[in-house]
Amino acid sequence: MTKKEQLYYLLNDLCHGEIEINNFTIQFTKIFDLEIDYDELSEKEYTVFDNLSDMAGRFSDSAEDLKLPNVYYNEKQIRDGVSHALKELS
Repeated sequence: MTKKEQLYYLLNDLCHGEIEINNFTIQFTKIFDLEIDYDELSEKEYTVFDNLSDMAGRFSDSAEDLKLPNVYYNEKQIRDGVSHALKELS
């Protein structure tokens, strides 16, 4: 499975409840930020995945963290971002 396929797999797994949010955010940012060859992606895929990677990298489930405005994303925001990404890329 290519790194690009792994990113899509993670999106679908989160959408279908087959992966926990913490595991999703760690795996998604690791693959997108460190492992993938960006030449594998279309311009649209790169833009959508880059935005989602930024969100995933700033995920927190800490109530204290989430009190800080415009710093962290909560689980609902990540899930909404994934749903939006899947619609954009379909």
